[in-house]
Amino acid sequence: MQHNFENTSFLVGNITALQQMNSVCAHSLFDEEIIDFLNSLAKRLFLNTLAKTYPDVISFAFWCRKSSVLGMKQGYPDLSTRCGRGVAFHIAPSNVAVNFAYSLVAGLLSGNANVVRVPSRDFQQVEIICHEIKMALQEHPQVSPYICLIRYERDKATNDWLSARCHSRLIWGGDATIMALRESPMPARSIDITFANRYSFALVDAAHYLSVPDKRAVAEHFYNDTFLTDQNACTSPGLIIWLGRDDEVNSARATFWAEFEAFSQERYILQEAVAIKKLTQFCLLSSAREGVTKVSGDRNLVYRVQLDSLDEETMSFTGAGGYFMEYLAHDISEIYPVCDERCQTISVLGITNNTLATFLSQYHPKGVDRIVPMGRSMDFSLQWDGYDLIYTLSRTINLTLALLNK
Repeated sequence: MQHNFENTSFLVGNITALQQMNSVCAHSLFDEEIIDFLNSLAKRLFLNTLAKTYPDVISFAFWCRKSSVLGMKQGYPDLSTRCGRGVAFHIAPSNVAVNFAYSLVAGLLSGNANVVRVPSRDFQQVEIICHEIKMALQEHPQVSPYICLIRYERDKATNDWLSARCHSRLIWGGDATIMALRESPMPARSIDITFANRYSFALVDAAHYLSVPDKRAVAEHFYNDTFLTDQNACTSPGLIIWLGRDDEVNSARATFWAEFEAFSQERYILQEAVAIKKLTQFCLLSSAREGVTKVSGDRNLVYRVQLDSLDEETMSFTGAGGYFMEYLAHDISEIYPVCDERCQTISVLGITNNTLATFLSQYHPKGVDRIVPMGRSMDFSLQWDGYDLIYTLSRTINLTLALLNK
């Protein structure tokens, strides 16, 4: 059945490549030609003057360079009987600029041909990466049939056409997007990999923070976790939980927020609409529960709200653009109510591995897919939201009979 792509923009690839994608042979995993292509892409991004102004683009370039990819490959000691599933259809989130590129690389390294719907928002990062992908493909034309990057507004007919021809579908857009895409049927053996709405929080040991000599570096790390994506990423902490004695916590909070606000003022421009949303979020929270206190000053750049308790509804009131809830804890067990299945990442500062391991073994929370150091919440991994993307996007060919006949 023919489909009209008149309202579809092709950033990389074309209609012919898209229509022929199902006839492309699957790659082996961590294919050498794919790794060389990614290394060429990384080099081009490092040399791109405009790319240097976007930390998320440079972070992506570091992640996909050859030495980095070979390091990832070491985590998969035997992939000899695996190959890609076929065509992977990626639906990238609209609020995180570079996510589409990470998803594409996961699809390539797992041996698939990939059609990626990039964010509809006009991110400069998307244009930079797509341009350099096209340039790198000129050096590696064998990879061209495996990449098609497109942009289109929400359109069920296009979703139907692409879904009917894919072997795996990665939906990054959250709950509403997942439900909408599931109305577009896939072949019976195809699989959905869904990345639902999630939330994250930070856990800070107050005594440790007070002992850190370079507190500006901590402020920069927290800035990278939050303001780089305007707190729109599911990895961005919307709640900060302080652990320690009252006197230590009070002293640590005062210094931490002063350092963070000073660092943010040099880099972040607060939009009026975002400022209004933060006030609205505070009003909604205050009307829904008791024990809510605004603890930040008159400046609206960093809007802080202190809670006197945590429960399963707490994270429903997170905000963006510098809106932070705070809770003061005396024991790590108090974080359990916000570790439900929606909890993705805990970014930590000064919390020991033993403390974290003890909590996880005693409480077995339904959520928590990642625990990372503060400043590393945005670091992408091939293991994401509980999925191992290399294994999930590939299939195993059982060679038992062949071995018996030797």
